[in-house]
Amino acid sequence: MGPLADWDARMDILIELCSYGMEDVVDQILGNLSSPDLRMVRLVCSGWMHLVERITSHREIGRLGWGWSKGEPSLGVMQCHRERSVCTVTAMSVDEHSIAAGLGSYGKIEVWNRRSLQKELLLEGHKEGVYSIALGKTFIFSAGQDSVVRVWSRKNGDEIAVLTHHTYIVWSVKLWLDRLVTASYDCTVCYLKVGEGSEWSCEIEHSVQGPWEWADALFLEENGEKLVVQDENIFELSVWDVKSKTVLSRLQGHTDEVHSVSIRGYLIVSGGADKTVRLWDWRTADCLSVLEGHEGKVWSVTVDRFRIASGGRHGEVRLWNLQDYERQLVNMDSESYEDENSNIRKEIRRFNEPAKYTDGRVLFYHPRSTNVASIHIDRLNLVTADGLATVLQWDFWTSQLKTCPCTKYKTSVPDPLFL
Repeated sequence: MGPLADWDARMDILIELCSYGMEDVVDQILGNLSSPDLRMVRLVCSGWMHLVERITSHREIGRLGWGWSKGEPSLGVMQCHRERSVCTVTAMSVDEHSIAAGLGSYGKIEVWNRRSLQKELLLEGHKEGVYSIALGKTFIFSAGQDSVVRVWSRKNGDEIAVLTHHTYIVWSVKLWLDRLVTASYDCTVCYLKVGEGSEWSCEIEHSVQGPWEWADALFLEENGEKLVVQDENIFELSVWDVKSKTVLSRLQGHTDEVHSVSIRGYLIVSGGADKTVRLWDWRTADCLSVLEGHEGKVWSVTVDRFRIASGGRHGEVRLWNLQDYERQLVNMDSESYEDENSNIRKEIRRFNEPAKYTDGRVLFYHPRSTNVASIHIDRLNLVTADGLATVLQWDFWTSQLKTCPCTKYKTSVPDPLFL
């Protein structure tokens, strides 16, 4: 029969409880787990992944949503090695197990365990600076100013391969299933098929030579379909279809340089030196919302299905809830049928003027003298990193157990060098 058959024959107590209508018991069981344990539960099987999705969606309306908006998160601190007084985490990749931080001009890459908050690996990285990192199951991919993509063993940190298919700085590397997508300031986007087994293999499937405008690109979609480029003279963002090399839309509204962009579904989030975060529907080029409140420049933005996080000058982190229509754009369901028996699609909503919001939650822990240069958000946690080589993991799943609003992290933190 074999071990897999034995495994299938075992009783899955959580699924069995649900089959008897005892979802509330499963909710209580999973609700008592820590966020690291809950992340591991998601990896066991598809059934358990759906159970975790159900409980987090259910608690989003109540305790989990309250935790993000008012609760006190637990905080994990990972201090990377700092070669000099300023050592910015310029690239970061996060998965269920680890956080990989690329240390700017220092060039090294440190990989940390999300559960133990201990350093797992130190990679030599790129001598002239790290621009992008992607975590795979077996390998770690990094890109930098030395114009190459480096491949590292996730098991022991050994360098496996050096990919030299670009001729200038490689500013983005994305892993999408078994495909590696890389973008360079030589205005090319390359698609490579990689083997994620025990043996390394790589084959270039396709390469797109773009126009000169791509030298000012800010963001490459994870699957390599869309590219966001900035016109630095007028601060306009253009959304390109990579393979056809055509402009899909142009986004006008920022009044100063844009530093960070993120795409989720039909929604684009951008933040810049004008101290605002803007939300766009890239299909219509409409600006939906302007999020105000940052004291200084916005350096990083990230978005999930429920909220946006932004990092800025003076060590400032802000959280914003997505509005209902913005969530629809994230889920790419704004063009759903009116009902199951109708052939009429909903019209795409248009916006003449963006709504303005100033009610974002502010979080201070990074010192006032530094920028929050890298940021990542998921359902349970927020990960932020600054110019002092510090990486923070904010755990909002634990905050759901609190009954009093958080009183911490509300005032800016002085630089420790001046204390």
